[in-house]
Order: sequence, then structure tokens, then C-alpha cells
Amino acid sequence: MQTVILAAGEGRRLGPLTDGRPKPMVPVGNRPILESVLDAAIDAGAGEVVLVVGHCRERIQNHFGDGDGWGVPISYVVQDHQLGAAHALSQVAERVDGPFVTLHGDQLVDPELVARLVDRYEATAQSTIAVVQSDRPTEYGAVDVDGERVRSVSATPTEEPPFLVNAGAYVFDEAVFAAIDAAEPRETREFGMATMLQRLADDGALSAVVHRGPWRDVTHPWDLLATNAQLLHERATEQPPEGVDGTAAVADDVALDGTVAVGPNASLLPGTALGRNVRVGANATLANCIVMAGARIGDGAVLHDCIVGESVEIGPNVTVEGGPARVVATDAVYDDVEFGGLFADRARLRGGVTVAPGTVVGRDATADSGTVLRGEIGSGETVRRG
Repeated sequence: MQTVILAAGEGRRLGPLTDGRPKPMVPVGNRPILESVLDAAIDAGAGEVVLVVGHCRERIQNHFGDGDGWGVPISYVVQDHQLGAAHALSQVAERVDGPFVTLHGDQLVDPELVARLVDRYEATAQSTIAVVQSDRPTEYGAVDVDGERVRSVSATPTEEPPFLVNAGAYVFDEAVFAAIDAAEPRETREFGMATMLQRLADDGALSAVVHRGPWRDVTHPWDLLATNAQLLHERATEQPPEGVDGTAAVADDVALDGTVAVGPNASLLPGTALGRNVRVGANATLANCIVMAGARIGDGAVLHDCIVGESVEIGPNVTVEGGPARVVATDAVYDDVEFGGLFADRARLRGGVTVAPGTVVGRDATADSGTVLRGEIGSGETVRRG
């Protein structure tokens, strides 16, 4: 089957990390989420992939090109205005022929689950959705099923957790475009998957495959950290690259790009991934951290439960004590999440800065030496002592 991957969204709940990149290009396990999704589609038998792109689309198109590096043809459709996942799906109506797999580019998926969806579609000739049990809703909706038949899909669960949620993988046919077209006016509001799926369910044209295996919801920054740690735990242990000093301590559940440099007596603890050209100073300690390309971590810095964006500079003796934290996000208040902080691209923390749990620092922000950071620091802002 053809595979459509929806990768146009911004991922506002990860802002400001996604101000300059699509959410699917945020790394977990030291590789973009979208790369893992594409590999899963190929492992499940995809012969052709259509990527729906929009926000910062050049980063996706430059990375994946025409698919030569993955051994499968990749083409692109542009969603000019991000009006929701169902609207993004509508953009491929003229590009697909027959039933097709649909995946979310920001949602990791098991290849075996994709294969099960295809098998179910072939047995029923109905659009099919993957569902999984969860203690919290997702942006794609909660699902009520009767056997294999979907009765309802709602953005807000009506039951107490755990409940079934949309796992972000589907097989559709041409009926999906009629369901999308039935919703008007799309131009003035976001049109998510739940509304469209409910229309299919009302027509008795939607079945479900219940996934019992591992599933990872990547919505908030702490989800990225948890997913990253789990992926690293499942990997085979690798030898540290040549740039890691012989006196540095490197745990098993760590991923290091071959271009990293790690100084003497540094400690890289479980759940830590260092991207391309990252530099870590002497006696620094990193635990449960995602550090993106070109970042610099100073001597003696101690970072727990952090996401460090591209080209960020963390000065010497900076301390991020890590979670649990209480975080006020755009959609809710979250208590007791394991989240030390997020430092967006090109942020600069000078020496001796202390970061309270749950702090978010915007792109190009600067914190002077000895300052204490908490809450949200806007992009381009400067925090000074006194």
C-alpha cells in the first residue's frame, strides 16, 4: 500500500522548541521522530510514501529528499495553512489510489501494528484505526468500541481512565475524503481527526485494532524525555566514540553521535542522548537529557531531565536539578512531571546559573552569570542579576 505520513504540524505544546523546526523533526533516541516513523512504514511494507508537510517544511524535505537513502520513493504535498490533521489528510486526495496507510509523523508506531491494520482492512474492506489503552487523552481523540466496530471518537473522554485512545495509525480508502468534505467550513477552524473519524463511525464504516504492545505518546517536553529514555534502554550498548575522554563515565542507556566530544571525568547517566558535534566539558554531569546538534555544555555543569536545543551554550557550573516539577502549559497544569527544563535553539546560560524545575527558556534568550531561572523566559529575552 501507499503510506501517507502527516508531518505538517508545528507542535505548539513543545514550543519554543518547535518555533524553528517541525515537531516530527525533534529527535528522540538521537534521530528525528519522523525518521523512526518512516522506518516503521517501510518495515511494514510501504512501497511509496507521501509526506504532507507545512511548518518549516524545508527541514523535512532537505533531510529525506526523494527517498533514495531509504530505498522507497518519497513525494511531498504541502499544507499551506495548518488547519488540523484531517485537513492535512485531505491534501492527498489526488495523490493516492486505492486503500492507503496513514501515520502521524510525530507519533512513534510499531511496524507489526501497521501490518495488523492492513490485514484488518483486507478482511473487512472498512477504514481501520489503531487504538491503545491509556491513562490520558491524546489530541487525536478517545475511542469507544463494540468488539471491532468503532461507535464513537471524541476529543474528550467520557469515561474514567484507563480508556482507549487513538494510537495515530490508520488504513483509509476513498470514503475518508467524503467524510472530510462533509465538514464545513474548514477554512475558519481546525479540523482534527476525531471529527472526521466520528463521521466514518456514524456510517458504520470504521473498525478498530486494539494494540496491546508498547506505545509512546509524544505531546509534551517530558514525553520526549520519557520516550527517549525508553528507546535508549531498549538499544544494544555501543562503544563510546573516540571523542569521549577515557576518564569519562558513560552509562549503558546513552546514545552518542560519532562526532561528540566529552571532557575528562564527565558523567553521562542513563537516558542521555548527545547529537552531532555536541561538546561536554570536564566534570560535567548529564542525566536523562536530550542534547541537540552543536550544543556546548560547560565544565562542571549538572543537568537533569533537560532538553537542550541546537547551538545552545550552557556555561560552567550551571545547575538544573530536574523534576518532579509543576508545569503550567498552554492547555493545562501538570503536576509531578519529570522535567528539569527546556532550552530552545541558541539560548545562552552563562556560568553559575541555577535553573528551577520546569523552566522553559526561549530561542536566543540569554541568562547572565549567577542568575536564577524559573517559569518561562521568552525568546530573545535577557535575564540579568539584581
